[in-house]
Amino acid sequence: MKLGMYLKESWYNLRKDRVYSAVYIIGTGFSLALVMAYLTVQSMHFDNSYPEVHRDRMLVIPTFMESQKGSQGGSNAMVSQAFVDRFIRNEPVEGLETLTTVAFRDAVVANDLGEAVGSVASDVDMEYWKVFGFDFLYGHALSETSYNQAAPEAVICESLARTLYGREDIVGERLFIDSKEYRVCGVVRDVPQTASLAFSQLWLPDLEGDSRSSLEQWIGRPTMMGEYFVYLLARDRSDFGTIRKTLEDRLERYNNGSDVEYELSFQSGIPSVREMALRWTGMTSASFTWIGIGIMFFILLIPMINLSGMVGSRMEARMGEFGVRKSFGAWRGDVLQQITGENLLLTLLGGVLGLVLSYVLLGVFSEQFNGMVPGEAMAMAFSMEKVEAAVFSVRDFFKIKLYVLLLAIVLVLNIVSALIPAFKVIRRPITDSLNSVK
Repeated sequence: MKLGMYLKESWYNLRKDRVYSAVYIIGTGFSLALVMAYLTVQSMHFDNSYPEVHRDRMLVIPTFMESQKGSQGGSNAMVSQAFVDRFIRNEPVEGLETLTTVAFRDAVVANDLGEAVGSVASDVDMEYWKVFGFDFLYGHALSETSYNQAAPEAVICESLARTLYGREDIVGERLFIDSKEYRVCGVVRDVPQTASLAFSQLWLPDLEGDSRSSLEQWIGRPTMMGEYFVYLLARDRSDFGTIRKTLEDRLERYNNGSDVEYELSFQSGIPSVREMALRWTGMTSASFTWIGIGIMFFILLIPMINLSGMVGSRMEARMGEFGVRKSFGAWRGDVLQQITGENLLLTLLGGVLGLVLSYVLLGVFSEQFNGMVPGEAMAMAFSMEKVEAAVFSVRDFFKIKLYVLLLAIVLVLNIVSALIPAFKVIRRPITDSLNSVK
C-alpha cells in the first residue's frame, strides 16, 4: 500500500519536472548502451561463440616461414597436408586433443536449373566438426560416406540454400560446385562474419589435398607450402605452451639436417586484435582487462556525478516540500524512501531506453564491427559477387543477464548519488525548510 503510494507520487513528481526526468533517463540510457556496446564487441572478439565454441582452447597456424639456408628472407605461406602429416599427425603431441585443416576458396555453386551464384567455400576433413560447433537445421555433418569421390556430399548455410532453392530444407538436393556434382547432406545456421576462423557458406569434403597446389612448379623446387590453415584444439588452454614447444622442437631437429628452414607462427583462437594490442602496448593480459573495466566504470560514473549535482539542486528547490512533510510528522526515512523511489523509477526507465539503444547501436554499426575482425575468410568474403554473407548478429553476442547486472550496478550508483545530497537537505532544521516555502 505504502509502496504504491510512493510510486504514484514519484510518477507525479517526475511528470511535473519533465526536463529533469528526461535528462536523467537519457543520461542513464546512453551510459548503459555505450557500456553494453563495448562489452558486446569484447564478447564478439574474445568469447566462445557460434560456431567457434572452443575458441578459448584453440591454437591456429595461419602461416609459416620457409627459407633457404644462407639466403636472406624467405616466403610466408599457408601449409600443406604433407607439412601437417610430417610434423603433427605422425607423432602424438602432448596436450593436443585433435586438429583440422581448412582450405578456403571462392566457389561457383548452381542448382538443378543451372542458376549459379558465388560463395565462400571451405574444404574440410571430418575432424573439422569436432573443432567447431555448428547448429544443424536439417541433416548432418560430413561423414565418411561424404568423401566418396563418385558421389560427394556438401553442407550448406541456410541463406545460400534459400537463394538456390527458395527454401532451407534441401537435404538430398543436387549442387553443382565448380561444375562438379554434390548432394546436400546438411543445412546449418548462417555463420556471422565475426567468426573469422570458421566463416564460410559452403563446406565440402577435402578430396584434392595437396594436388590442388601448384607452388612446387611455380617456385621450381620441393616445398611444404600449401593452402591450408591449421586449427589445433588443446585439451586445455594451459597446454598451449607444451604444444608450441613440441612443434618448435620438431622443426628445429628438421632444420638442423635440411637445406630449408621452417618457422611456425601461432595465433590463439582469440583473434589477433587482442594479441596485437598487447604486443604494441607491452601490457599484460590482466592489465589490458583492468583497463577495460576502468573504461566501463568511467562511462558509468560520469553521468552519476552529473546526476548527483542535478539531484542536489532539485533537493534545494524542494526544501519547502520536505519541511511541510516533516511538520506533519513525516520521518526522515519517509523522505528518503520517496527520493529512493523516484530514482528507482527513473533508473528503470533509463534501463529500458538503454536496452533499446543497445540494440540500435549494435544494429547500426554491425558492418563496422564485422570489419574489425581480421582473417583470410573475411577478405575472401568480399572478393567477388556472392550471396550476402551473414552479418554481425545481436542475438549471438548480446547477453541480457549481463545487461541486468549492469542495470543493477547503475541503480545502486544512481541511488547513492541521489541520497548523498538528500541527506544534507533533510538534516537541516525544520525551520530552515519551512522558511524556504514560497
